[in-house]
Amino acid sequence: WYEAPRRIGDKIGRLLGAAPGQTLAGESTTTNLYKLAVSALRMRPGRAKVVSDALNFPTDLYMLQGAVRTLGAGHRIELLDSPDGIEMDTGTILEAIDEDTALVTFSHPTFKSGYLYDVEPITRRAHQAGALVLWDFSHGAGSVPIALDDWGIDFAAGCTYKYLNGGPGSPAFLFVRHSLQEQLRPSIWGWF
Repeated sequence: WYEAPRRIGDKIGRLLGAAPGQTLAGESTTTNLYKLAVSALRMRPGRAKVVSDALNFPTDLYMLQGAVRTLGAGHRIELLDSPDGIEMDTGTILEAIDEDTALVTFSHPTFKSGYLYDVEPITRRAHQAGALVLWDFSHGAGSVPIALDDWGIDFAAGCTYKYLNGGPGSPAFLFVRHSLQEQLRPSIWGWF
């Protein structure tokens, strides 16, 4: 059981296009997103903005509000509006990401409409601006192709009870890109 989160995480990672050693199974999606968001924001001191949108899963937005409130120090969420309540304009997202952006975070696909973001240009723009990206793949893992390593994703989380067919009570997963693992300082400490 001791190595089960890593062993199962690597199996999930294969489905998400992630090399071994980057994906862990455990906790809930919200807990994993919170841990990753707070850790990511701490990795970008001096930057205050979190970019997300109104199509994001409501719990993810509540989690972001809690993370920003926990950290204080001027952190704020820039919530982008959808022009039609169905999809987002990629250009609007790219324009919102600037040198004050610490974190860019969206759900892929959106639960409201199934809209799929163009992940690569958003991730590329975030990195060009010096920001980190955090994607929630709860509605994508097991239902649409995902390529975490190829897309250059920094952090990701999601559940296994939907399209990975884990069923009620099954653990969530989180992903941390290899090159960030040594820099990351967990926001919640425990035995492991």
